[in-house]
Amino acid sequence: MNIKELLSEERILLNLNAATKEDVWKALASKMHEEGIIEDLEAYLKDVAAREKLGTTGVGFGVAIPHAKSEAAKAAGLAMARTTQGIDVASLDGTKADIFFLIAAPKDADKVYLQALSKLARLLMHDSFRENLRKAKDKKEILEAIEELEEEIN
Repeated sequence: MNIKELLSEERILLNLNAATKEDVWKALASKMHEEGIIEDLEAYLKDVAAREKLGTTGVGFGVAIPHAKSEAAKAAGLAMARTTQGIDVASLDGTKADIFFLIAAPKDADKVYLQALSKLARLLMHDSFRENLRKAKDKKEILEAIEELEEEIN
């Protein structure tokens, strides 16, 4: 499973002006809702909020990976945002997040859900990858950065 298989250009938001992590979740989940990945937007957002109560999804280095397995998700999907400002996500290292990857998966999709989380975490450990995401001029450059590092680490 590659990240590029779960993420489409339409689900990448660059320069998202959002004030809270919930604003980011809604913007990203709305993109997946438009494509039919999420059937019930409000139910999915409640599941993301419930997951977040278990512990922050702010993984550090200015990155957050909010996620939920949900009855509202009809397929596995991924959306990404780069925000115009850092947003407090109670990150493990105290940094504000400006890069968000939202993962949606059906309740019974444990394998793809865990693979997506694991693969994203491995990619995001690379300083150069995070830098490429931050300096990308367009959505194609985001996808190219993902594809390049996935090929390198596979």
